[in-house]
Amino acid sequence: MNKETDIYLALSKYMSLKYPKMLFRFDYGAGLKMDKYQYQIQKALNPHRGYPDFFLAFPANGYAGLFLEIKRQSPFKIDGITPLKVQHLIEQFDMLARLNAIGFKATIGVGIDGCINQIEKYLK
Repeated sequence: MNKETDIYLALSKYMSLKYPKMLFRFDYGAGLKMDKYQYQIQKALNPHRGYPDFFLAFPANGYAGLFLEIKRQSPFKIDGITPLKVQHLIEQFDMLARLNAIGFKATIGVGIDGCINQIEKYLK
């Protein structure tokens, strides 16, 4: 899969087939190319930077729901622990920490297999 959008599509199909009654949503608009007016509206409607790509509106294991930041490749250094110091990744990690602090499970899924793994782990 070459783009995060490909992962979104595959994950949507997976969720629709395996969990047809569960409510989920993608933040697809964040990755679109917009003209200046559309960008201003998007920014006004979504003022918090780093918001995750996917939300599963289903409480499980003491959490209020699952937020998933979807990545094509690992956002960590070779050690697998240290985040790369890129501004948008810093914002995303900060948002994940904030969501975890208020009762959601918020994490990263790398590739379609990693995303499915995170969802299945959350639901068990």
